[in-house]
Amino acid sequence: MPRIVSDIVDVYVFRRVRSQVQFLLLRRRPEMVLGNTWQSIHGKIEPNERAVEAAMREVEERTGFVPTQLYSADYINQFYDHASDTIVLAPAFAALILGRGQVRISNEYDDYAWCDLEETVSRLPWSGQRWAVRHIYDVIAVGGEEADFYALI
Repeated sequence: MPRIVSDIVDVYVFRRVRSQVQFLLLRRRPEMVLGNTWQSIHGKIEPNERAVEAAMREVEERTGFVPTQLYSADYINQFYDHASDTIVLAPAFAALILGRGQVRISNEYDDYAWCDLEETVSRLPWSGQRWAVRHIYDVIAVGGEEADFYALI
């Protein structure tokens, strides 16, 4: 019987530039697992760490940014890892970055891109990720009162 675990977070980093929402995507190095794929941020939750803390830490470790605002994306990404016979549940977050600071990608990645919604959706490999980005765009990234309901930090 497969195990069920929730030991990772998914974080979708976004910014607003001249009233346009842009998402940050990172491309995995070719030699890494899932090499040459464009990704949001996925990271492990450390022992005794809350998912919100892991999301903030992972954004900083992988990009050099400290999010200005962190939101619950109101979504749990779920997938089956056949190698470990595990069902993985990953809470998703949206992280707002202010300004146009330099991205400092970690060594797992070889490139990054700031993309509008359609470009982001076209680059992400899994339907759950595409759904999360569309939801974040519609409910959180464009701002407004509804976004405030999802604000965590």
